[in-house]
Amino acid sequence: MLLRKLLRSGAIMIGFALIAGGTCTPPTPQPRPGNAFEGSAHWARDLAQPLIASFAADAQLHSVIGVQVFRDGRLPANTGSWGLVAWSSSQQKEFQVNVRHNGTTTTTTRAQTNPPGANDQPIPAGWVNSTTIFNATASHRDPSATLATLVSFNIATYSGPHWGINFNAGAEPNHYVNFEGTYLGTTP
Repeated sequence: MLLRKLLRSGAIMIGFALIAGGTCTPPTPQPRPGNAFEGSAHWARDLAQPLIASFAADAQLHSVIGVQVFRDGRLPANTGSWGLVAWSSSQQKEFQVNVRHNGTTTTTTRAQTNPPGANDQPIPAGWVNSTTIFNATASHRDPSATLATLVSFNIATYSGPHWGINFNAGAEPNHYVNFEGTYLGTTP
């Protein structure tokens, strides 16, 4: 019993050490070459769509999640990813496609009887690209912000489909933008 507690606390301390700056330091994000579409949420959607369609014909997109997204709305050249979460009512399953910065994909499937999210609604078909969404925050975000550590686009508890963006700097790092590109502010 004592040994188990020591091992558990030792593992926790090693975990904290790694998180606090040990050998798990993420790479420094590098600028992405190419056009403004490459690395964006629509770029990821286009890579994910054939996988979603082969999963289920009735699958609908319910959320888009970005990790390490530059302030231009695109992934850096060497890090970051977009996660696209779809749900199929016929299969009662959630299907997520993760698109890495280099265009490679991984998928996960899990049983889920209800659509993901608070309102059970898919993302509207006419959602604008992340490059437009991030541009809407340009005059509002802290000038020292270089990237968003987390981006979430869904229909959650807000009054409609919104993007929530958490930038890496500023007194108000969280920003919200409507799905068609209207800036909403720092509170939903």
